[in-house]
Amino acid sequence: MVIGITGASGHIGNNLCRELIKRGHHVKVLIHTSDKSLADLDVEKVKGNILDNIVVNKLVEGTDFVYHTAAIISIGSNSKENVFKVNIEGTRNVIEACISHKIKRLIHFSSIHALRNLSSDLMLNEDNPLVGTEAFNYDQSKANSELLVIDGCKRGLNAIILNPSGVIGPFDYIPSLMGQMIIEIAEGKMPFLIKGGYHWADVRDVVDAAINAMELGRNGERYLLTNQWKSLVGIASLICTQVKRKEPTIIPNFLAWAGLPFINIYSKITGTEALYTKESLTIVAHSPKMVNNQKAISELNFKPRPIEETFTDSLSWFLNNGYLKIKNPKKDQND
Repeated sequence: MVIGITGASGHIGNNLCRELIKRGHHVKVLIHTSDKSLADLDVEKVKGNILDNIVVNKLVEGTDFVYHTAAIISIGSNSKENVFKVNIEGTRNVIEACISHKIKRLIHFSSIHALRNLSSDLMLNEDNPLVGTEAFNYDQSKANSELLVIDGCKRGLNAIILNPSGVIGPFDYIPSLMGQMIIEIAEGKMPFLIKGGYHWADVRDVVDAAINAMELGRNGERYLLTNQWKSLVGIASLICTQVKRKEPTIIPNFLAWAGLPFINIYSKITGTEALYTKESLTIVAHSPKMVNNQKAISELNFKPRPIEETFTDSLSWFLNNGYLKIKNPKKDQND
């Protein structure tokens, strides 16, 4: 089969390409800027912008299934206009092209952030309402994108929505925000941590479920692809033990908030993206500890592996591929 993928050079996207090729599919990808993560893959490339209808239609034409993974993932560094334009209007273009070319199914990647977190102590599931204008820009953009997909289903589109949590794992070439966190902890560049955590998922497990979604799952439904909540302290302990580094110091949350202006100034001076922002601190402090993934397990055959294995494999991949300037304690994870 011919599979079209937007955002193919991203973390989920390039892992998806690799697995689809292994399974014998012809993969057609939309490339906007860098294609470094796809350099070793036999894929058909369409170059251009997801906001260009002609380009999107060129990608979708002749495909059987389309995966829409392209998005700006923002924790505060991008403008609302830019995030909304790419995440919402880009999705609209993909939907219209899929309807026009009568593809078999669109698999749309959203986020658990599209769903309203009613309380960190309550279970988050597929029935939670979508966030509104009270939410951060990225969250709003993913919620609005879901509404477009649902509307498309009413007009004849066959589509399902996947809502992953914090995705980590191998082949993180850019690297992702989650990957940057692992690197900074491993290199001792994150000397302070706050209490709190997040729900994580292995990119390989997410990809397996996404491929199953071509044939499994129900039209118009969403599925939460997440594994386990783990604290930043627990993650740092796991990473620092493996690289034989002192663990970061735990500081009260109010000190982290007080330091945000200085972090922002440093980020602007160095031209780097800060991992501590208003958005990220809020997420870590208030993310739900309980997320129900049973629907994905039962309907998409989602099989999350132990989260400790995921972090270990992520760290090993960064070590083996030159992202970390430290001694490699385990050189057996090249893929």
